Amino acid sequence: MVRDDDLAEQLKTHLQLDDVEVVAGAEADTENREALARAAAAYLRRTVLPGDTFGFSWGRTLASIGGYMELLPDSTLVALTGSVGTDFEQSPVDVIRRVAGRSQVRTMTIFAPMFVDSASTAAGLRKDPAISSVLASYADLDLAVLSIGSWDPPITQLMQSLSSEDRRQLDEAKVRAEVVGIFIRDDGRPFDAPVVQRRISISAEQLIQVPQVLAVAGGTEKVLALAAVARSRLITSLITDERTARQLLAQEAVAEGPGRYPADPPFRRAV
Repeated sequence: MVRDDDLAEQLKTHLQLDDVEVVAGAEADTENREALARAAAAYLRRTVLPGDTFGFSWGRTLASIGGYMELLPDSTLVALTGSVGTDFEQSPVDVIRRVAGRSQVRTMTIFAPMFVDSASTAAGLRKDPAISSVLASYADLDLAVLSIGSWDPPITQLMQSLSSEDRRQLDEAKVRAEVVGIFIRDDGRPFDAPVVQRRISISAEQLIQVPQVLAVAGGTEKVLALAAVARSRLITSLITDERTARQLLAQEAVAEGPGRYPADPPFRRAV
């Protein structure tokens, strides 16, 4: 795995992140995802300590991490969302299974959809003991590992999981990105759409409290989404590929200092 540390350092400053890794990547999307997954597996081996609690979202890149994962220390691995779509191999359940592998890792997952049909159904499911115990564990997270979805252009499985009315509202709000079902505009503001009340996942308020939040994402079509998520201050770290990194440097830099939107949830302070 070839890393570009100089480019990573530039991007770290540009996006106001604690840590950035840039890998060479590849032209083909599949090979690029595998390069990112290898780097993420190595990151986890260095980062996860005995007794830690760490969480995973879902997606194609995160699903590949388990194939490169060596034994992890005694720790707890939790799902950060319910399931999306019908592809089991990209679901949080299978991602958790693959990452845990043969390690002596306690796993906690959510056997429910990420979005349900009504706010009352979501509220009832959140009270279910099996689900509420996972949601409660988010307060103990030492690390969260996320994929990034692009809403515009549409590169996210969530498109197929939401109604036409949900999609209309998100389009009208000019949502650019989504991460664990949190919808983010270009300026980094989260959009509190009605669909959020039907979501079973970690919230923006909870995610901001996690000491280390790693995004693993690449591909030049996700550049604007990645820039928006960096402006939200929801993430602290990023693993991406060289082409994506260079295009991110061409975007407006993330402003220094604390989050700029006091009306929104308490954004993470910059380093």
